[in-house]
Amino acid sequence: MKKTSLALVIAGLASSSAFAQSNVTIYGIVDTSIHYLSNANAQGNSNVRVDNGAIANSRIGFKGTEDLGGGLKAMFQLENGFSSDNGAMLQGGALFGRQSWVGLQGGFGKIRVGKQDTPLFDLLADHFDPLTVGNYASNSWLPAAGTLIRTPNMVRYDNDFGPVSAAVSWAFGEQAGSVRTGSQFSSSLRYTAGAFAIGGGYQQTVSATNSSYKDTVWNLSASYDFGPAKVFGGWFNIKDRTGTTGAYMAADSDTTGWTTASTVTATAGNQRKDNGFFLGSSYKATNALTLTGAFYYDKSKNVSYTTLGNVGDGKRYAVVGWADYALSKRTQLYTTIDYNKARDAAVYELTNSASGKNSQTTLGVGIRHIF
Repeated sequence: MKKTSLALVIAGLASSSAFAQSNVTIYGIVDTSIHYLSNANAQGNSNVRVDNGAIANSRIGFKGTEDLGGGLKAMFQLENGFSSDNGAMLQGGALFGRQSWVGLQGGFGKIRVGKQDTPLFDLLADHFDPLTVGNYASNSWLPAAGTLIRTPNMVRYDNDFGPVSAAVSWAFGEQAGSVRTGSQFSSSLRYTAGAFAIGGGYQQTVSATNSSYKDTVWNLSASYDFGPAKVFGGWFNIKDRTGTTGAYMAADSDTTGWTTASTVTATAGNQRKDNGFFLGSSYKATNALTLTGAFYYDKSKNVSYTTLGNVGDGKRYAVVGWADYALSKRTQLYTTIDYNKARDAAVYELTNSASGKNSQTTLGVGIRHIF
C-alpha cells in the first residue's frame, strides 16, 4: 500500500508538472529624439541635443506567467529603464528600476508584490492623460507630481467588477518602530460605459523621516471616445509637507527624467497646496497619423525652497502638441512641441529661472521602436 501510494503521488506530481504551462516574453521600447530647448541655462541660451524619447522612456523587460491550474496563474515582471541616447540606466542606476514584482492571478483578481507603478499613476498613464504622462520634464510635471509614478516594497491588488475597475496598494515604509513612517497608500477607481469613462483616485505618502509629514493627492478624470477623436480631462488636488511635490515641480527640464535634482530644493515641513487640471484630445487623422494636443495648469500656494525660503504663490501652465506617424505596428516617427510659462513663485520651479526668463519652449523629433 505504501509503495502504491508513493507511486500515485509521484505520478500526480509528474502530471501536474506536465500540465502546467509557462511562458516568458522579452519586450521593450527604444525611443530617441533630437530635442531643442530655449532658455536652457542661467544665461538664457538655447540647446540642441540627442535625448531619450519624448513620450515613452526607453526600456527592456521580462514578463511571464505560469498556469497553475484551476484558473490560477503565477506571474512576474522585471523592467529596466535606460537612456537610449547614451545607454545609461535610469531610476538611479537600479537594474530593474521600473518594475520588479511577482504575483498571483485568478478569479479573485491580481495580487502583486514588489516595485510597481502606483494605481493612481496607471490610471492616468493608461486611460486619462492625453500624453500618457509625457517623458520630457517640461510636459510631465503635473501628473508626475501627483502620482509619484512607482514605489518599492509594494503590495497591490487589482480587479474588475463588470464596468468598474479598481486597484489599491500599500507600500511598506520598513522603518523600525513605525509601520506608518515612509509608507504609501494608493488607490484608483474607474467606470466605463461605452465611449464614456470616468475615474479617480486617492494617494497618501508619508515621509520616511517624519510620520507627521504627508503628501496627499486627490484626482478626478474623465474621457469620451468619439471614434476618430477622443477627449480627456482631469483635476488634481495636492497637499504636501514632505517636499516631494516641490521637487517634482522643479525637476530640471534641461535634462531628461522626472527625478533629476533641481537647482532648488523643496522645503520639508512646509504645507504646500496645489490645484491643477488638464485637458486634451487625440485625433486619428489617418490610419497612420495621430495628432494629440494637451493643456496643463497648476495653481500653487505656500511654495517654499531651502535656499529661497517661502516665495509665496504661483501659477504654471503648458501647451503641448504631438504628432505620431506609424511606419508599422512597431515603429513610429513623431514630433512634439511644448510651451511652458510660470508666474510669481512658480518661476523658481523652472530651470531657466536664473536667467530671468519665465517661459521655455521645447521641440523634439524622434523615432520609437516597440518590440
